[in-house]
Amino acid sequence: MSLVDEFVRNAETAGFTVHRGTAPGIEGAGVSHALYGLADTGSVVLAASPEEPRARSLLPAVHVSLLAEDRILPGLPELFEALGDDLPSALAIVTGPSRSADIEQHLVVGVHGPGAVHVVLAPAPIPAMSGGQSPGHGS
Repeated sequence: MSLVDEFVRNAETAGFTVHRGTAPGIEGAGVSHALYGLADTGSVVLAASPEEPRARSLLPAVHVSLLAEDRILPGLPELFEALGDDLPSALAIVTGPSRSADIEQHLVVGVHGPGAVHVVLAPAPIPAMSGGQSPGHGS
């Protein structure tokens, strides 16, 4: 099984909706470029920067991560090897929608972050976008 196929299988199991090539047009969704994907867990790795503020992935009810297929790594050891000493101010490893069972052990989705998460896989490097919006969806 390829890394991409393993990533897709595990991302869907974790609760992501996976798209190939084209970002969905979801009104009000936050859109971020994922730095990497982790095949073994289906996680996306988001790095905070002035161009990629954390609020873009944490505050909207729906978040879309754009991920180039050539940025999918097998797992955490390869991620930290790839990052080396060049760590961002914040690094989030997102594995599906926000979940919490804090109150009476009842699982609730979307309490501490997006309740719906999407990942768009692109075969080539993804062009930069401004304002956290997908192409054609305004700010």
